[in-house]
Formats: sequence, C-alpha cells, structure tokens
Amino acid sequence: MTRHADAPAAHSDHGLAHESMSQVEVLAQSVAGIAPSAVMATGPALIVLYAGSGAWLSYLAASIVVLLIGLCVAQFARRFASSGSLYSYVARGLGPGGAFAAGWGLVVGYTCIAMVGIAGTGIYLGNFLETIGLPGTSTAAVLVIFALAATAAGAFAVAGIRLSTRLGLVLEVVSVAAVLLVLVVVLVRHGFAVDTSQFRLDGVTFDGVTFGIVLAVLGFVGFESAASLGAEARNPHRAIPRAVLGSAVLVGLLYIFASYSSVLGFNGPEGLSSSAAPISDLASTNGLSGVTWLIDIGVTASFFAVIIASINAAARVLYTMGEEGVLPAALGRAHLRHKTPHVAIWLIAPVVAVVPIVMVITGTSALNVYAYTGTVGTFGYMLAYLLMAVSLPVFLRRRDEANPLSVALAVVVVLALLYVFYKNVIPVPPSPYNLLPWIFLAVVVAGLAWYLVVRLHRPQVVEGIGTFEEEPVPPHAGGHHAAGRAPVTAAEDVPVRRDRAADADPTPGGRA
Repeated sequence: MTRHADAPAAHSDHGLAHESMSQVEVLAQSVAGIAPSAVMATGPALIVLYAGSGAWLSYLAASIVVLLIGLCVAQFARRFASSGSLYSYVARGLGPGGAFAAGWGLVVGYTCIAMVGIAGTGIYLGNFLETIGLPGTSTAAVLVIFALAATAAGAFAVAGIRLSTRLGLVLEVVSVAAVLLVLVVVLVRHGFAVDTSQFRLDGVTFDGVTFGIVLAVLGFVGFESAASLGAEARNPHRAIPRAVLGSAVLVGLLYIFASYSSVLGFNGPEGLSSSAAPISDLASTNGLSGVTWLIDIGVTASFFAVIIASINAAARVLYTMGEEGVLPAALGRAHLRHKTPHVAIWLIAPVVAVVPIVMVITGTSALNVYAYTGTVGTFGYMLAYLLMAVSLPVFLRRRDEANPLSVALAVVVVLALLYVFYKNVIPVPPSPYNLLPWIFLAVVVAGLAWYLVVRLHRPQVVEGIGTFEEEPVPPHAGGHHAAGRAPVTAAEDVPVRRDRAADADPTPGGRA
C-alpha cells in the first residue's frame, strides 16, 4: 500500500464499516434515494399534461436513458470502489477540477433532494394527522414536522449504514405496496381490460412525449447513490453495478405500470391531470376510501426514506473530500462506534431542515418547497452525470481499455442530458422557476471558488483529489497506518488510503 506524500494525515478513527453491506442493502440505498412510491403517486399526473395517454411511453424512454447513465456508472464501479461515488469516478478521467465540480454537484443534488423529502414528509404526514383529528397542516405543525424529520433522519444515518438502509428498504416496501394496492384494485375493477387508447397513442404528439421524457428522467435522480457505498459494500465491484442498474430497471417498471394504471383509472389523461391527489382519489373511487390514511402513511414513509438515503450519500461524498483535504478535515472523520461519517451527517441534516423552514416562514408553501428544491437538486445530479459520461472514454483510454461502444454510450448520455437541461431552461420558465438555474449556478460558483482557493494555497492537496480510496487492511496486517493510526488487530478492519495512481494495475483489464 502506498500513500501520497502530500495527502492529509489519516484521522485516529476506524473509518467506515468496511464490507458490511449485502447486495440487498446496497440496492436499498439506490431505491430509497429515488423515492419511487412518491413519484408513482404524483409523477404521472404531471407528465400527462404533456404526453397525454403516451405517459407510459415517456417513462419507458426515460428508463432507457437512465439505464444508459447507469451503464456509465457501472463501467467505473466494476473497476474500482470509493465512498466518493461519481466524484472519484470523474477524477480518473477529467482530473481534480472536473472531480470537484461533479462532487459538489452531487452534494447539492443529494442535499436538495433531502429537502424534497422533508417537504413531502410535511405534506403527507400533515394530511395523515388531520385525518386522525390532530393538527398537521398549520404552519407551526409543518415546521415541527420538518425539524423532527431532519433530526430523526440524521440520527438514523449516524446510527449505522446497515440500520438506515434496512429502515429505508422497509419504508419503501410499505409505501410501494400501499400505492400498488390502489393501482391493482383499479385494474381489477376494470376487469383487466387492455386500454387500447394508450397504445394507439390517441392525440399524442412527439413534442409532448419528449417533454414527458424530460420530466420522467427527473423521477429517477438518486438511483446512482449506491456508488457512495464503495467502502462499505461487500464485493463492491459487483454489488454496486447491480444495485445501480437493478434500481433503474425496477423503478422504471413501477413507473410505467403506475402511469398506465392511473390513466386507466381516471378514464383518460384529462381526469388524471386535474387531480391534486391522484392515488387518494383513485382509492376513493374504487372502494378504498377507508384506507386513504394508508396512502398518506405509505408516501410519508417513502419521503422519509429519501431523506435518510440522500443524507447518507451526501455525507460520504463530503467524507471523501474531507479525507483528501479539499474540504475541512473534520468532514473526513468517522464515528468510532458506528463507523459512519457523523460530522458530515450533522453538517447536512440542519441545512436540510433550516432551508425549508425558512422558506415556509417567508411564505412559501410546502408544495412549492418541494418543487423549487427538487429543481435545483436535479441540476446538481445532471452536472455530475454529465461530467461522469464525458470522463468515461478518457478513463478507459488511460487504462488501455478504450472501445467504440463505450464512446458511443458516453456520447448518447451526454446528448440526452444536454437535451434534458435544454428543455428545463428553454423556453424560459415563469417566475420563480426562471431564477432556479441562476441559484444553482451561484452555488456551483461558490464551490468552485473554494476549490480555486485550495488550488492556489495547497496545490499538493488538489493533485490528490480522487486518487485515494478507503480499503480494509487484512486482519493479519500489523503496524500503524500512516500517522495516528492505532495498531491493526485481528478484530479490526482498519481502513488505509491507497494511492491508485501508484498501485493501479497497468495491464488491460486490471482493476484500477
């Protein structure tokens, strides 16, 4: 093992919980990061405004686009693993500047999507509380829910990655089951008849379906979050690609089914687009009015799961940046007992609560908090995805593994993401949506300004961005790890920092 001479000294903790997560738990991280039941409950009603009865087709095409992005992630994940996720991937192709931009985009994306989870939890838990006679929709109640949700999510994230991902999995299973219950009853009430109008695409236009694709892609963001578990997954070179690709396929199928069944249940796209709460309305009109509370609980569970998953992912990117010294070193500390990046978690959790709280206090509704933060967060993901796709051919060429298929894959993904971004900003959306790209740009510029300061004053740190990853030392290894490491014992799984530039297998097909 080697270590970059100018890298920051290792902390005297025991790092993350190496190789502690099973394939199912890694998959749960990606699925919870998407919040599929929340999208199933609300997404089709928005997409039919543009795609009409072709909403299912928009979701199918979006699933293909997301699967292509996932194939790019898998190209990296099969070759090396890191808690830095796409930040570390981009470093291998575009160098430190691109890596920091991608990592910062991910942090913005994960943090904002956690805020979406906060807003969604406030909306649906508030509705549930009202149904049982408790105040839940007043401003004071919403603010309390926001604060409690962020605190609870942070506590679960600190308590352990296995605990938090298992909880996320259980919550998503419950929430998806609640939504599927309603949609299956819709099919039963319609005698499983095939809605031929949806397959004939009556009244559907090409532009409508393509804009529907743009909106549908946004329902998948976060699916790559399993890549942040490179240090904690068992056999990460297999587990992470399977989780990323598997979540894209699984969630895509759920979205296609939800859009088809929802249009069928409302007897056409017009009825669906006019519904403020589609799944609850379908439950009421199909003999399930007595269990609308279950829908509220289920969707609340989904939103809470996305808070935990997003905090987990963002904290691990910050943890890697902190260990590498490009951000304050304290962020690179892990909890001695729980082996989680507790400093980074407790940095993010208050932000996740405070921003929505301030927005509500200043007159923004919880629904608009959901919309505004979700839009900014999506821009963050798109930046990271775009940089990752651009870096893929460079990364493979440096390993002497370049091939035309990978180049074609990268080109298609880049063009698709640029089209999604174009459709989000052109034509200029109404206020305040027209301001959101500028807000995102300001946050990115602030991050890059930090990077430039580090580059000017600590160039040796910048040179090491993305070139280190945390790996377990075999139990028989002795001695101390770098500076400040406790001796390795048979009972410990102590991480070390490997300089991949020095240790990379130079032969084609080797593991980098």
